Amino acid sequence: MPQKSFESMTQELVGAFSTKDYKKCAQLLPPLKVLLSQLNILVPLPSSDLHQLVIARDILEIGALTSIHLRDDVLFNRYILQLAPFYTSKTKLTPESANAKKLTALRLLLLLSRNEIAEFHTLLETLEDEAETDPYIRYPVMLERWLMEGSYDKVWNATTMQSEVPAEEFTVFADILINTMRNDIASCSEKAYSSLPVVNAEHLLFFNSQMEFLNFIEERGWIVKNDRVYFPQESNETLENRVSVENIIENTLGYARELETIV
Repeated sequence: MPQKSFESMTQELVGAFSTKDYKKCAQLLPPLKVLLSQLNILVPLPSSDLHQLVIARDILEIGALTSIHLRDDVLFNRYILQLAPFYTSKTKLTPESANAKKLTALRLLLLLSRNEIAEFHTLLETLEDEAETDPYIRYPVMLERWLMEGSYDKVWNATTMQSEVPAEEFTVFADILINTMRNDIASCSEKAYSSLPVVNAEHLLFFNSQMEFLNFIEERGWIVKNDRVYFPQESNETLENRVSVENIIENTLGYARELETIV
């Protein structure tokens, strides 16, 4: 296919992405990737034309960002793998991309939302000191730190307050991450208490919808009786573990009460 067709399709893709027409982007990307392969620029090589390599990288970045907006994390991972040679090549055949750190941070956030902590830290180790200096990378790093601390109120604020989110794409993973957080809180609650008042449990798990809360209870196998939620009990639980988890729960409940007072 002629070069003119490649340039025309690239411009059409950029235009569709700028207007947030992600479905059109999804239609344009597969034939464009075929063209990248035919032009031998899908993978950066020393013999490749620099201008064409930058265009190829930009197309793949649009593909990665489009897949996020379409909530296709499998496709997102595929694009990240295809972008890796452009970002990690020792020869640095292309100049630094403005989207590189954002996409890396989004990859970290996806791993965190899936609770793939080992993979999260493996990727983080390749970033040297950027966890403290880059605002995109710092975002998932701080979320992971707060999750490990049990500071769920900070996670909630960082994922639901627009001013705390570094870019629009990060909000896409918010629902997945919040669901992961709720399951962590639920597991802690089951270990710390035999039951909780329904209103406390609802606030503890950051539910704004009673229907969603009741669906969550059903999925966990909890029992509601006399305005209390009863948890299944585990055997051989140590007192030390119960006290430690109880402190986390009390801190989160305190935050929930403060929210209720403010509202």
